Amino acid sequence: MNTSYNHLASQTSPYLLQHATNPVNWYPWGDEAFAKAKMENKLILISIGYSSCHWCHVMEKESFSNHEVAEFMNDHYVCIKVDREERPDVDQIYMNAIQIITRSGGWPLNCFTLPNGKPVFGGTYFKPEGWLDILKSLHFAWMTEPKKVIEVAEELTLGISSTEIIAEKADSNPIKPEILTNYVDNWSKRFDSRYGANKGAPKFAMPGSLQFLLDFAEVAQDEDVKKHVKLTLDKMQSGGIYDHLGGGFFRYSVDEQWYVPHFEKMLYDNAQLISLYSNAYKHFKDEQYRATVYQTIDFIRRELQSADGAFYSAIDADSEGEEGKFYTYSKEEIDNLLGPDAELFSIVYGATGSGVHLGKNVLRISASINETACLLGLSIDDVVERLKAARTKLFNARLTRIRPITDDKVILSWNALTIKALANAFVVFGDQRFLTHAIRTANFIENKLRSNNGTLHRIYCKGKTTIPAFLDDYAYLAQSYIALYQSTFDEEWLTKAKQLTDIAFDKFFDKQTDMFFLTSSEHDNIIVRKMEITDGVMPSSGAVMASNLITLSQYFRNDWYAEIATQMLHNIVEQLHRGGVYVYKWAHVFLKHIAGSAEIAFSGNDAKPKLLGLIRTLTYPHVTPYIYSQQSELPIASHTIDDGFFNLCIGNTCLPATANAEEVEMRIKNERPFGSRH
Repeated sequence: MNTSYNHLASQTSPYLLQHATNPVNWYPWGDEAFAKAKMENKLILISIGYSSCHWCHVMEKESFSNHEVAEFMNDHYVCIKVDREERPDVDQIYMNAIQIITRSGGWPLNCFTLPNGKPVFGGTYFKPEGWLDILKSLHFAWMTEPKKVIEVAEELTLGISSTEIIAEKADSNPIKPEILTNYVDNWSKRFDSRYGANKGAPKFAMPGSLQFLLDFAEVAQDEDVKKHVKLTLDKMQSGGIYDHLGGGFFRYSVDEQWYVPHFEKMLYDNAQLISLYSNAYKHFKDEQYRATVYQTIDFIRRELQSADGAFYSAIDADSEGEEGKFYTYSKEEIDNLLGPDAELFSIVYGATGSGVHLGKNVLRISASINETACLLGLSIDDVVERLKAARTKLFNARLTRIRPITDDKVILSWNALTIKALANAFVVFGDQRFLTHAIRTANFIENKLRSNNGTLHRIYCKGKTTIPAFLDDYAYLAQSYIALYQSTFDEEWLTKAKQLTDIAFDKFFDKQTDMFFLTSSEHDNIIVRKMEITDGVMPSSGAVMASNLITLSQYFRNDWYAEIATQMLHNIVEQLHRGGVYVYKWAHVFLKHIAGSAEIAFSGNDAKPKLLGLIRTLTYPHVTPYIYSQQSELPIASHTIDDGFFNLCIGNTCLPATANAEEVEMRIKNERPFGSRH
């Protein structure tokens, strides 16, 4: 059987390759498609998605595999397919356009543009009967009233140009704690007091926002906010959004109770949740948080790690054409597989005959070990052992099913989040394996995604390195190298973090505003150069840059870094006043700025274990640890420190040296720039 390919056949992205045999004559993003559109005076369809997107698959089957529809698309449009994970800049621009047009967004994202890329009309998923009508009506408008279509495009482009951008420097007014207390007070009105996170559905984990709230609660002594974070963490790890057999979290819950997930598993979610639950363990000493971290690391290593130490990007929601089929069980399957343990398992994990997703069960914790033991007249140890055996049986049975597809793209910024997560987990739990994995992934990036001149590429897939890196790649990687220094005290990692930051200044910095663009001049066919101001599930690259600059300014005693970071905060104050959850990372940077750094130094042969032992217990959100030695090249370590003593400086105040780690911890806990809120 002959298989015809379009222009996507030479791509490496699994998402683009899924469309390579469509009858639609897809082009990848690039000069060839735009040149063709201009030469033939055709509108462009820019269709954006990603490989694990359920509705992307649906539209591909319903419309893009339909020969009648494809013929019309090929005759009257130039059609471009984009993997949003490869080109976040393209996705950002056309998502802005769709949000202006429809007041909503999502994927698949389908945007019609002029031959120069300026948007005209678009939306997300379209049913097949409506899709052809839209194609015909837009083509008719372009043929009969091109001036009106151009006017619409110019107006939309103007709207896009005014979003996710800082146009000028803001005044440098004092940054006071009230900025954050007001921010959290306004946000708390949206807290869901029953299920955690924010009210309503769907519910996304938003790990960065929870980390900010946890750190704010610690510094401000706000027990209400701290309780809200714990409620959210508990509900997530006990809900269906967590994979109770294989570990790891799904992308989001479609309901407010964290019960039924959308079954994609993304590397960036799980990396950030490893960091979050590790840090939460320091606050709450909840052993289930430890288990969640270990199980999630086991998951990403088992199912997402490549043979050479990098991590793939995602696992599809669908298998065998059905969402969640790989992860769900009918009550009959549970009974047959578990036999006498089926009743106990069904009580704990809420399995019923009717199920909750396409007639099958999504596992969640619906009864505690103690409740189950009491109900069935068993000992707690017996329930624990039988549940463990039951989970193993179901997991092994799951291994015989047809797996969802894994997207084998290695994305630099997502791997950087994973390095940071593993380093954080090592610091908290002291498990050397976590640090070994983190360093191995960092070495992969250095070998495969970093050029000889220090610049980065974003994607490694199927043996090919592609696409110049974006700001998030530089910012996240520098952040991860700072985390590696703070877990190894190998100064090479800080040196690399500074090198990346300086390259980012060369490629992305806007001298007019002291902000950073998402794209560099190397990124092609972009109709407007935008910044990344708001946070999503992943923090904005601009905010991460600001956070890095504060930390690096301390290690390298670089006042200019600190001045740029401070100006960035001034530029963002207005967004903080009105941004809610979607500027959480900026709020975190404000917290670092207001709270001040706790610089902790130690010197001597046992400096590394002593310093790690101390920071393992610290919950203060802005700690800058370092080791003093005569060989150190760090400017922060220029003052001599006596062996065997901790030196602590907070802000501009340095306290007397002490050999007692608990005394250092107590001094830091007494730092309360917000006072006590409750």
